[in-house]
Amino acid sequence: MTLLTLLLAANGALRTILVLVIIWLLLRMWNRSRTPAAGPGPRRGWPGPEAPRPRGEVRIEQVEPSRPHRPTTDAEDADFEEIK
Repeated sequence: MTLLTLLLAANGALRTILVLVIIWLLLRMWNRSRTPAAGPGPRRGWPGPEAPRPRGEVRIEQVEPSRPHRPTTDAEDADFEEIK
């Protein structure tokens, strides 16, 4: 292959990548324009705005269900036989 062939191949590849990036950006802008502009979504794991609590009041929220520390298994060790 000559140098000219390599340059033409690189030129075509870069042009293809550029076209794909432009199409992707246009689709992204079009998709964003279709969705209504909203503020940031709700935070996960935290409660929404509440009335202020009296000083000293403590609440425990979103308690995870308790689970046993170690799973109980009835597994037995296998004996291995050496093959010589």
